[in-house]
Amino acid sequence: MDKIIDIKKQELNLKLSELNNIKNEINTLEIEKKDIENAMNLLNKDVSTYEEYIANLVAYQKLYTRLKAIEKRLEELRYMEDILSEEAKDIIRDIKALEIIKHNRLIEHTKKELYKEEMDASFFYNLKHFYIVLITLFLAFSMKSLGAPALYQNAENKVNQAINQDQQNLNTLLDQKLQKLEKEKKELQALIKKQEELQKLEKKKQEEAKKKKQQEEREIQKYVKVVAAADSDQAGAMLNDVDPEIAAKILVMLPSRKAGSILSAMDPKKAALVTDYIMTHKKELNAMKQEIMKNQTQNQTQNQNTQQNTPNQNQPQNSPPPPPG
Repeated sequence: MDKIIDIKKQELNLKLSELNNIKNEINTLEIEKKDIENAMNLLNKDVSTYEEYIANLVAYQKLYTRLKAIEKRLEELRYMEDILSEEAKDIIRDIKALEIIKHNRLIEHTKKELYKEEMDASFFYNLKHFYIVLITLFLAFSMKSLGAPALYQNAENKVNQAINQDQQNLNTLLDQKLQKLEKEKKELQALIKKQEELQKLEKKKQEEAKKKKQQEEREIQKYVKVVAAADSDQAGAMLNDVDPEIAAKILVMLPSRKAGSILSAMDPKKAALVTDYIMTHKKELNAMKQEIMKNQTQNQTQNQNTQQNTPNQNQPQNSPPPPPG
């Protein structure tokens, strides 16, 4: 049993090592993807000459090709990550089951050993008391023959009491050891059950947090569309009635000029709160923006794949550099 558990643990370590390598590769590609997206955004600007426009367009197409390759590789890696995670969970469950079986076998073996000890002890006790009884009976018979029946009865009672006391002591010791083993078994089962419940609770919390995050992102996108379509004064008036955190998340999704003009049109106190939130939560807001942009790109890719005979099907999702005006 120990060898099987060791093999399972070695297999688990290999799975976790592979999973760690995949996660590292995913992180590396995510960083490269963000760099490419930033570079594409830099190319997406007004130009003054056609030469600059063509150069930007060529560079943009190269970046776009690399971006698509990274997204494809990320999709493969995430699929492999999910598979390895499930395999690792299965191995962990197998190890727990084997450890429970091992513990149960240990309990059964201990019970057999205790029973054997009890039998051996009973044999030697009985053998010892057999001789004691013989000697006592011999003496008692001798005393009885000599006319001392009271001494004979007293000796017989003491022998019986000694035998009963030894038997009770053995039974008590055996019961104590069995109770201890049963207690350890119940504690182990309770610990495993508690761990499984904690894992389920953690998984439920993660799923709820993910759903809440997705819902918030959808709401932010709706607000962004409305605010982007309005002029600065109207948008500023709308955001005056919105929580500063939500207003900050909406503004970071807009072009900097648009966001700046809306902030200028907002109530000064409210604008100050929004600006302060943006400055103190740069990383969180940037991560949210990248996540929403990634989801939009994936949705656009799925829509394109479902459309048939659509012209310009391979057109990049990000807008190419605008032609010179």
